[in-house]
Amino acid sequence: MNILKYLILLCTTAMLIACSSVDIRPSSKDGAAAPEPSAAQLAGDMPIPPGATIRPQETLVMGSGNRWMGRISLSVPGESQAIYTYYRDGLPSAGWVLTSSSYSKLSFLTFSKAERVATVQIQSASFGGNEVTITVTPATKSGNAAP
Repeated sequence: MNILKYLILLCTTAMLIACSSVDIRPSSKDGAAAPEPSAAQLAGDMPIPPGATIRPQETLVMGSGNRWMGRISLSVPGESQAIYTYYRDGLPSAGWVLTSSSYSKLSFLTFSKAERVATVQIQSASFGGNEVTITVTPATKSGNAAP
């Protein structure tokens, strides 16, 4: 009976090792891994601060260009007040209308544009820099509001 348990354990371990070494990322025609899209490619009509890098584990974008929806999570160097000002002043030049804002340790800016609403959340990171989360969703139609 101990041999059977040992054999099952050995087979399970071998399968886990084999599965963990498989690369499931999509690859290009020549077999190389497909490159990660840049923040600017994902964001479309949403300005991205210089030096920003995508945090892919926390990013989900559906669509592209001026019609994307979802969440982009960024690491952005610099002072949080400068990033807040970048979005507050930069998004209106890209056609977004500021609807509300709040500056504090955890800052929020809310914008609207056509059929979409964007929320920009800015928070200082633990080891310097900032974590910026941009969430874009469809705008609620005034006739569809819940009572």
